[in-house]
This record gives sequence, C-alpha cells and structure tokens, in this order.
Amino acid sequence: MPYVSFLFICLVWGSSFILMDRASHALGPVSIAVCRLLGGALVLAVFWLWKRQYVGIRLVDWGHILVVAVLANALPFVVQPYTMIQAGEHAYFGMMVALVPLATILISIPMLDLWPTRKELIGVLGGMACMALAVYDGSVRGIPFRLLALGLTVPVTYALGNTYVKWKLDHLPALPMTTLFLAVGGVLLLPLQFSPASLANWKLAGPAQPYDWPVAIASIVFLSAVGTGVAILLFVQLIKSQGPLFAGMVTYVVPVLALFWGQFDKERLTLIQLLAIGGVLAMVAIVQWGAATPSTAMASEPDAA
Repeated sequence: MPYVSFLFICLVWGSSFILMDRASHALGPVSIAVCRLLGGALVLAVFWLWKRQYVGIRLVDWGHILVVAVLANALPFVVQPYTMIQAGEHAYFGMMVALVPLATILISIPMLDLWPTRKELIGVLGGMACMALAVYDGSVRGIPFRLLALGLTVPVTYALGNTYVKWKLDHLPALPMTTLFLAVGGVLLLPLQFSPASLANWKLAGPAQPYDWPVAIASIVFLSAVGTGVAILLFVQLIKSQGPLFAGMVTYVVPVLALFWGQFDKERLTLIQLLAIGGVLAMVAIVQWGAATPSTAMASEPDAA
C-alpha cells in the first residue's frame, strides 16, 4: 500500500507544474494557491464528515497546525506559481523539489533525533549530486538569482513542514489534520485576494488580459481536488506510517514528469539533464527498495480523542 500511494503522488504531483502553468493563463499566484488550498480542504472536509471521524484537538495542536499550514502550504503554494510565471519555466522549477530529501535528512537530525542509514545517505546524497548537475544546467538559462533563491525556499519549507508533522502532530489522524492544514493555509492567504494594490505591487496579480478560461478552470479544479486534497492526504499518511524521508523521496521522481511536460511545452532539455534524472532514478531505487514498512496508520488511527 505505501508503494501504491507513492506512485499515485508521483504521477499527480509530476503533472501539477504544467497544470499550474495552465491555471496561470487566467489566475495569479495567490489565486492559484487559495483555490488549491480551500478547494482541497473542501474535498477532504466532505470525506471527513462522511467518515464521521471525530477527534479532539488541543490548543497546543492548533499552534502546530498553524506552523505547518504556513511552512508547507501557504508559502510554497504561492512561491511555486510565482517563480514559474516570472521565469517562464515550469519544468525547471519542478526539478527543485528534488532537494526535499536532503533538507529532510538535515532537519530530522535536530527535530526527530533521526540519523539516516548508510543506504539512505548514499542514495540521497547521490541523488543530490545528480540534481546539482540538472540545476546548474538549468541556471544557464539566465533566470535571475532572486528567483532561483526564492525557488530554493520551496523544498526547504516542504521539508520543515513534513518533519514538523512527524515531530509534533503524529498523534493526530491524517484526514482531519490534513483538512485543517489546507483550510488554515487558504484562510491565511484569503485577505490578499481583497487587496489588489498589494497583489500588483508584489507581482502576485493575475495576467492583465486573462485567457484560456476553460483550461485554466479545469486545471485548478483538478489541482484542488486531486493534486492537493487527495495527494496531500496520502502524503501525510506516508509521513505518519513511513517517516518524512521515505515520503520526501516522492520529490525525486516528480522532476522526471515535470521535465516530460516541459518537453510537451517545448522547453529546453539537454543531455546533462537526462543523465542527471537517470542517476536520480537509480538513487531512488537504492533507497526505496525494501524501505517501506507495513502500513498500520489507517487501522490504528483513533476515531475519537
């Protein structure tokens, strides 16, 4: 079951970058983020009500939920479409999420007192070396340093949020916890929607002449329901049952599909990038083979607290 969830998340998130690109034809970065977060939260809330999974959430848990909602949801969900729009590259920024596992290893040491095994360390560092080639190759495209630096905050905030879930919120069931992450993140961003001047000043507004509305709406609906709601729920379950490093390895496969969709849009693809991605897949195989443990998270999650 962990491997099925892993594959599903890879497929969905690998396609999310081209869908964000299509949504940006009519919507700005903040609008894309708000629609994804609140739409995903709505889908999960309906499922939550159907399951009637009641859970008591302590005041301290609300503080932890706020931290994850900001780090792993609100911030990266705005930064990703913003950098893609400004640079005109969605495949390149899709590759940056491959930095998540390395950041997870470093963050897990102080947060979880969890040190990587030799196999994990070899696989992750080997994958990072391959990704360094790909990132360098992409940087010669002339993308401004500020956008590169901003794009690099995404894997860091994802890794922080993922590890924080395991550190402080592992006792909460995945479904209500994920629903609240998305809802709180969306609500935090919502006031920006009513401040056109701020959006314009920060270049977060939508295009001056929106176009391709049917495709944009279809893209954001799929991103909200499947790419955000369902996929993040499965991802949180992986964090709880397998740990943040195993779950974070999803981000080594996502760039492969991101590059594929980049070719669909005729973005540049070089031999160095192909070699780098091939090396990444080999490292994923090394780390993931036999790494998953039997998933008991769903069976053991309490219906009430």
